Amino acid sequence: MVLFLTEYFRLNGLGHLRRCIAFSELFESKGIKKQILVNTDHEDADVFHTDIKQQNWLVHKQLETKYDAIIIDSYRAQAADYEHFKQYTNHLVAIDDDNRIEYPSGCIIYNGGLGGLIYQYDPNRFKKILAGPEYALLRKEFRENREEKKINQNLERILITMGGSDPLHLTSKLIQFYHAEFPSSQLDVIIGPGFTDFKEEEFIHVPTLKIYKNLDARSMCDLMIKVDLCITAGGQTIYELGKLGIPFIVIQTAENQLGNISGLVKSGVIESFINPSMGDFLKSLSQLNQKLADVAIRQNMSTKLKTIFQNKSLDIVGSILN
Repeated sequence: MVLFLTEYFRLNGLGHLRRCIAFSELFESKGIKKQILVNTDHEDADVFHTDIKQQNWLVHKQLETKYDAIIIDSYRAQAADYEHFKQYTNHLVAIDDDNRIEYPSGCIIYNGGLGGLIYQYDPNRFKKILAGPEYALLRKEFRENREEKKINQNLERILITMGGSDPLHLTSKLIQFYHAEFPSSQLDVIIGPGFTDFKEEEFIHVPTLKIYKNLDARSMCDLMIKVDLCITAGGQTIYELGKLGIPFIVIQTAENQLGNISGLVKSGVIESFINPSMGDFLKSLSQLNQKLADVAIRQNMSTKLKTIFQNKSLDIVGSILN
């Protein structure tokens, strides 16, 4: 059995949970049982699958058995916590986004994202290093082969998704902005379970707006494939968009997204991104809108994304356990 230790809080962590769910699906596809423990402050049971247990594993650390592998996806766990759980397995996996801490020697480092192109890990310190966008973890609905994304001439549908909590409270401002910039385009907006200040009634005057809540992976995938442009935070969503070849504009909403974003720039997918803390970010956003209104530029971006995100997720299980 494989144990996943992760977290999901109202202000952050939805990407951690989704990543662990995608990871666990890979093991299940090989006939390997899994258990997921989530440290959370959510009271809404609908957020979680029935086979996910809510537990503060940073406090209740003692495990009753050993595991084939223990996989930790956390921004709160410290080096001592990783060392503690190492005693319960021969294969401790640290999921890392930005070289966050000094992980125990002999563990497996997993940075299955664009940050894997940026951060350097010591091959003499770690048992294995699985890094780079080809190892991006995707939920099975995104790993499946889908119809080829058709790049339309015009921006007929624009998707806005600021993650599970929208920590900078940008969604309302973006709806107003995009309704003004593209008044005839449909605005598809995802409201995450951690949103605290979004008021849908403020936008009854926007006839082109469609709000989505509590989308499962299949519904999210189906929605993404229909849009012409996505305005997204720099977390896990960019990998799902990348696999589908959906052109996007990235807004950095957290410090730990910088590895992903730097990797996008390094790989030539984007030339710039939006940092809301830097001056008049809506002016910069307008300039990127004008650029991506060009169908040739969006087609080129779509092609690059599909080339970069050639998924190798199924190789991860063997790499960890063998």
